[in-house]
Amino acid sequence: MPTFWKFWDSTIQQADDVRVHAFFDTVVAAYPDLFHHGLIASGALTDLGSVPEVQERVSKYLHDVKPYISAMRRITTTIHENFSRYVNDFSSTFADYAPTTPVYFTVSLFGFAGGMSFDDETIGLYFGIDELARIYGSNDNLKSTFEHELFHQYHYQIAPEISVNYAAWAYMWEEGLATYVSRQMNPGCTIDQVLVTPRLSELAKPHLRELAQRLLDKPDSTDPTTYLDLFSLDKAPPGLPVMSGYYLGFRVAELLGANRSLTELAHLRGPELKHAVLNSLTELQNRS
Repeated sequence: MPTFWKFWDSTIQQADDVRVHAFFDTVVAAYPDLFHHGLIASGALTDLGSVPEVQERVSKYLHDVKPYISAMRRITTTIHENFSRYVNDFSSTFADYAPTTPVYFTVSLFGFAGGMSFDDETIGLYFGIDELARIYGSNDNLKSTFEHELFHQYHYQIAPEISVNYAAWAYMWEEGLATYVSRQMNPGCTIDQVLVTPRLSELAKPHLRELAQRLLDKPDSTDPTTYLDLFSLDKAPPGLPVMSGYYLGFRVAELLGANRSLTELAHLRGPELKHAVLNSLTELQNRS
């Protein structure tokens, strides 16, 4: 981000084409591995600065990002001032937190807000400052978002087979538990604030039976078309609110957390975990 801010401030008065070339010559050139692997904007940028289609994409981004620059600066300042404290707080809750994966703060060309990459070449925890600004705007509750993603990093450390298990039930558990953890670590926040989705609990609660049934129908499916739309910020199945899968996962973790600490929840794994998750889905279905 310091490289990006140097680029932004030094070229703000220059013509669009000059800024595009400067972006490639400074930001991309400084981090070729980061921009090479396709993490940024769903496509590699390294060595493509002379390709017209790529130049147009970057030009559009530099125009579209302008309304979010102030929020990006605030988020950058928050990271400088508070991220180490967030990590320390997280370590106080999870004493065995000792990840070996790196953490990156970058511009993502609105490609991602935060998340783990498990690919061997790009493994790490990534935060897209521009997408965080787009989603949060002036919302100052970044702590819960950072802790949600830190939990994914921690979970990969202690139970990597769950983090990379793309069966429907495991994906729901991974996201639901991270949501539950961030909520428990920020008791002043509502579930809607933690998920940055106004009225989500109100909108999703009447559909809890349907949501639970959808997971119970195909718990072992690894076909993303069977469940990923429940976790999308941009689209949802007909009749269901966006992000409803997170709400369902939160409710499952809430049930299992009634008599377990956060650390005990994090360490659940194997057949015991799957059985507990499916039983909780059945209980939620019967309650609704």
